[in-house]
Amino acid sequence: MNPDRRASMPTWETAVRRAVAGFRLDAAKAADRSEFDALVEKLQAASPEFARLWSEHDVVETPSMLKVILLPELGLIEFENVTLTYSEPDGRELRVSFYAPRPGSNLERARKLFPRP
Repeated sequence: MNPDRRASMPTWETAVRRAVAGFRLDAAKAADRSEFDALVEKLQAASPEFARLWSEHDVVETPSMLKVILLPELGLIEFENVTLTYSEPDGRELRVSFYAPRPGSNLERARKLFPRP
């Protein structure tokens, strides 16, 4: 991963563990795992970090969490993150994620990202 991107996520280890564990949950729900298995093979070959995390067999579903981003020009901003999932009977899913800055200084810093006209 791009070192600058990783540096902007102070909770990188927690976030990447959660992502891999969530991916494992999605794979477990799939009626046909062949596409997941093929992708896992490619990811393990390309990333020792992914291979290590995949071998831990963690599974997690996280509909909400705290996401922390470090922006050089603004500092740390904490966001509440909620993901809503709609599942079709055939296994297809639609996910929508919402991010809201936490109140206080987080909100003030986030507002600087998107100034109002």
